Amino acid sequence: YYSNINTELLDICPAADTVIEFGCGAGKFLEAYKTIHSSSTTVGFELFESAAKQAVSRCDDVIVGNAETDSVFEHDYKAEAFDLIIYGDVLEHFIDPWAALKKHLEYLKPGGCICACIPNVAHWSMIFELVNGAFEYKDAGLLDRTHLRLFTKKTIADMFTDAGLEIEVLKPRKFQTANTESAINTLAKMFDKPASEISPNRIEDWSTFQYLVRARKLT
Repeated sequence: YYSNINTELLDICPAADTVIEFGCGAGKFLEAYKTIHSSSTTVGFELFESAAKQAVSRCDDVIVGNAETDSVFEHDYKAEAFDLIIYGDVLEHFIDPWAALKKHLEYLKPGGCICACIPNVAHWSMIFELVNGAFEYKDAGLLDRTHLRLFTKKTIADMFTDAGLEIEVLKPRKFQTANTESAINTLAKMFDKPASEISPNRIEDWSTFQYLVRARKLT
């Protein structure tokens, strides 16, 4: 996790003068961001000190702390200091991501953006788990044992709009496997319909592993 670079999340991140990534891990995402936007000032915020030590060489600044309880104001940053906030598979790890999102808006300039990648609990693999009476946490994936909150496309959208943000991008991130097509067909049969007659929105939900979000602070 510390070393992953989500290139699809990187693609939706706009150019920004000042960027903070919550849960920056080893800093590789911000390092990749800066290869594209070389004039940006990048700040990593990381819970685990071992990962933060690796990020120091890749970011302009690194803060070690808990994103839900600690504040950037304790580290010489003022209100509305950032043009872009990034959460790469992070919000689902928070105890109260809704409150954290609203709190972090204090750090974002008017017109600034928040970009995030969030797992989708409506993915076919999760449905199959439930149908088979299972809901087993694992070391990684949709049921990562450190995930505290679960989201669908609708509840992701609700979280951002309820925080007062305007959603510009809400798009699926899919990992097509050999099982995906047969899984979709099996789910369609539960509705006594062929997959071609199931609504496109439902097919999207079933086949989407994560959703990518870009939302803007208007005021």
